[in-house]
Amino acid sequence: RINNCSMNGVVPSVNRLTFRKPERLVSRKIIEQLVEKGKSFQIAPFRLIWMVHNLQVANPVQVAFTAPKRNFKSAVERNKIKRLMKEVYRKNKAGLYSFVKDKHVQVALLIVYTGKVIPKYSEVEVKLTLTLQRFVEDFQKHSV
Repeated sequence: RINNCSMNGVVPSVNRLTFRKPERLVSRKIIEQLVEKGKSFQIAPFRLIWMVHNLQVANPVQVAFTAPKRNFKSAVERNKIKRLMKEVYRKNKAGLYSFVKDKHVQVALLIVYTGKVIPKYSEVEVKLTLTLQRFVEDFQKHSV
């Protein structure tokens, strides 16, 4: 069996539409820096916080997803929302990856669901795709 994600830091093929561990932002330190110093915008029901950061992995982008406990008391509901966001991101990250790779930087993203009700997959797909496109536009503005 051929494994595209070898342990030597090679970035896995974006064409496989995976969402592997090196793509997940788990560092509390980086997440805290994102919240404090990151640039952000909102396309309801999502808020995207981002910043250019030197990540410890070969991937051009690391991302974390969150749904606030204030709006969703049940962990089951929060996890469902995060699963929906991860699935949409997984399917739509190819353009984002190629854009960030072309700029030769690494980016940390935090995507927050700010809605009050559990969304349908189609709504998440439309809005999160718009959010990722807006990120590319914002990144171009700030990097000039």
